[in-house]
Amino acid sequence: MTGRMNMIDLMEKLLTFHRGLLQLAQPKTEAIKKSDIHALQQMMAKEQKYVMAIRQLESERMSLLSHLPEEDRTVRRYAEQLEETERTKLLRLAGDLSETIARLKEQNELNMQLLQQSLQFIHFTLDLMIPNEQDVTYDPKRTDELPPRSSFEAKT
Repeated sequence: MTGRMNMIDLMEKLLTFHRGLLQLAQPKTEAIKKSDIHALQQMMAKEQKYVMAIRQLESERMSLLSHLPEEDRTVRRYAEQLEETERTKLLRLAGDLSETIARLKEQNELNMQLLQQSLQFIHFTLDLMIPNEQDVTYDPKRTDELPPRSSFEAKT
C-alpha cells in the first residue's frame, strides 16, 4: 500500500513542479519581449531547480515501475494494479500532468520563436552597422562583368 501511495504522492509532486515551470515560462515571454536579461537569468536559475527536482522524482517514479516489464512501465499499467479510487486518482493526476506538460511545451516553443526572432534582428542590425567591405569599395581585380550595353541608343 505504501508503494501505491508513493506513486500518487510522486505524481502530485511532479504535477506541482511542472505547474511551477509553466508559471515561470509565461512571464519569461514578457521578459524576452522586453529584452530583460536580468529577469531571464533569475527565471532560468529557478527553472534549473525545478528541472533538478523533476529529474529526481522521475527517477523515483521509474524505480516504482521497475517491477513491471520494460514495455509496460507506464502509469496506466501501474494503475491497473490499484483499487478503483486510487486508480481514478492516479489516472486523473497523470492526465493533468500530461496536459500541463503540453501547455509548457507550447509556451516554451513560443519563447524559443521569440528568441530566434530576437537573434535574427540582432544579426540584421549588425549587418547594417558593419557593411560588407567587398560591396562598398572598388576592387580592380574584380571579375564580375557588367551587363552588355545595348547597341541601340535612341535620342528623343
